Formats: sequence, C-alpha cells, structure tokens
Amino acid sequence: MKIKTISYIKEKVVGNISPSTLLPPHSTKFLWGGICLLLFLSCSSIDCPMNNTVSTKYALYKSDGTADTLRDTLTVITLQRIADHDPVALNRSVNTTTMDIPISYQSDEDVLYFVRSFPYLYETTVINEEGIEVDTILKLAAYVTDTVTVVKTNRKHFESIDCTPSFFHTIRNVTYTRNAIDSIVINNPEVNYDPTKEHFRVYFKSRD
Repeated sequence: MKIKTISYIKEKVVGNISPSTLLPPHSTKFLWGGICLLLFLSCSSIDCPMNNTVSTKYALYKSDGTADTLRDTLTVITLQRIADHDPVALNRSVNTTTMDIPISYQSDEDVLYFVRSFPYLYETTVINEEGIEVDTILKLAAYVTDTVTVVKTNRKHFESIDCTPSFFHTIRNVTYTRNAIDSIVINNPEVNYDPTKEHFRVYFKSRD
C-alpha cells in the first residue's frame, strides 16, 4: 500500500494528471457516472409550458375608445378544425367585454362566424315575377351573423428539444362583414404565449 501511494504522488508531480491516475481503477466508473447524471439533471430542469397552444384575444370597444360590454348574447363559431377545441369557440356569452378565441396551427386564414342574438327588425324587398320591386316590408329576426376572416403566417416555436413544439403567429389582415360589427382593428399582430395581449379591438354597432 505504501508503494502504491508514492507511485500516485510521483505521477502527479512528473506526469499528466488524469482521473485514472488520481483515483483507484474501480472508482473511475463512479466518477463518470456522476458526471453523466449531473448533465442529465441539468438538461431535464427546463420547464416546458403546461399548455403549448395559443389563442387570440378580442376586446370590445366603443367608438370613443372606451371599453365596451355587449349585453346581447354572442356566439363565435370557427370553421377550422383545431385540436382539442370545439368548433363553438364562444357559446352564448352575455355581458361580454373580452374573449379568447383559438387560432389554427398551420392554416393561412381562419374564418369565424360572430352570431349576435337579439330581436331586431330589418327591411326586405318584395320582387314580382317580372323582377320588379313592388314592396318593402319589415321582418323580425332573432339573430344577426358576421363573417370574420383572419389572415396570418405561422411558425414553429421550440422552448427546448425536450418540449413539444408549439406554433406562434403573425396576423397580417382581418376582413369582416358589417351586419352587427362596425369595425375590427388589429391592435397587436404577434400571437404567442402572452395572455395579456389584445390582438383585436372589436367595435359593434350600437342598438340604442
């Protein structure tokens, strides 16, 4: 044992230092095992998002720029098939001020139906067999629908190679019909994990 100890000291002084010379042979595998374990733990300590889907936030505003509350019943239906989401993105919401609507992963555009339910009168024209307008009458309806089309680009987003990839989006344009909606403005085009962003500002026509 004494000779072995001196041999280690000499090698430390005159030779190159390596784990195999400073440790007994049977300890080397434990050293490398510990290093591998530390590397594994450091790589596995990355926090992956619990929910890697994103959505768009629509906020309602009045024409004077103040926040609005829609007293009527509002339903939003999406035509795109989005995993883990029902086609009815918003179901009969009342007193609505904001709404989170899912966005498709890879489609270049999303088509939404905004259905505003309330009794209202509208005019319809009566046309005879010769194609001549002969009368205008009022009809009572229970709801009015607007079609909203969101044009966007999509990109994959990786938190880490250990995490499931998600999709972020950049909103390029929005078009809409103007039955109950007065206008829609893009407020923030970048769609990511930030839930506080208002992506769209929606201005409904007043019923006062």
